[in-house]
Amino acid sequence: MESFSSVTIDADIHTLYKSDFYRVLDFRCRCTDCRESKPEHGEAFCISFVRKGNFLFNVFRRQLDSYTGCVLICKPEYERTITHTHVVPDQCTIFEFEKDFYRQLKERYGGSGFFGDNDWHSALVRTDADIEYLHYSVLRMATSGHGVKLLIDQLVMQIIAGTLGAIIEYRPDVRINGRLKQQHLATIETAKDYIAGNFTRDLSLMEISNHCCVSPFHFSRLFKIFTNTSPHQYLLSIRLQHAAMLLGNSDRPVADIAFTSGFNGVEHFTAAFRKKYKFPPARWREAPGK
Repeated sequence: MESFSSVTIDADIHTLYKSDFYRVLDFRCRCTDCRESKPEHGEAFCISFVRKGNFLFNVFRRQLDSYTGCVLICKPEYERTITHTHVVPDQCTIFEFEKDFYRQLKERYGGSGFFGDNDWHSALVRTDADIEYLHYSVLRMATSGHGVKLLIDQLVMQIIAGTLGAIIEYRPDVRINGRLKQQHLATIETAKDYIAGNFTRDLSLMEISNHCCVSPFHFSRLFKIFTNTSPHQYLLSIRLQHAAMLLGNSDRPVADIAFTSGFNGVEHFTAAFRKKYKFPPARWREAPGK
């Protein structure tokens, strides 16, 4: 695992995991004041999850406001700068892909506006709980050193499909203004980390809001603004994504998977799973092309 400072921005970048067609990098900014980086040239196609902080990603005629819940998708061979807007140093997980695989990606998604428009250099995608849990799972496996190569690769392919399939023209969320981000980005970051680390437990609204040091009323409103979903629905989506991952990659009994994923009964799990995936768990496990 190497560490180095970028030539254009003061940061530590560590390689957490290396596969045949991508690397998983941990990016941690070390800037102590709000300033704009010097222009830098991207050499590889990247999908970057913003874990902490807030920065403006400036490329060509676009300025992308990046914070928790956002994924940056960047084509190679384009120049960009970064403007810091937050006192907390930025942290990102960067999936950096090999050139040969990028050529395959362009063949697969070449019909999309993003890959077909040479003036569209980077895109910003708002995530949901499913994509965020896939990222969390890959990050956990990469940092533990106990991940199975084929499983990590499979999750990365799901991340690719989920993010590239969600690319649209960027529109900033007017509800999330600079003051709200300055005051409460850390609240949402803390909440997401806590839910992801404790989703198998019977979490309460009061427990999560207390952990974030805000009132339950204020927390519920903030969480809905930043994620477009309620804390309960976010937790449920993570549980179902975890269950789907186990169903697709193990032969464990459905009842065992239900309880391992945080559900207190098979009936409740089956109903929730069917509502989201259109199949009950046992049939979904056997369904082709899931």
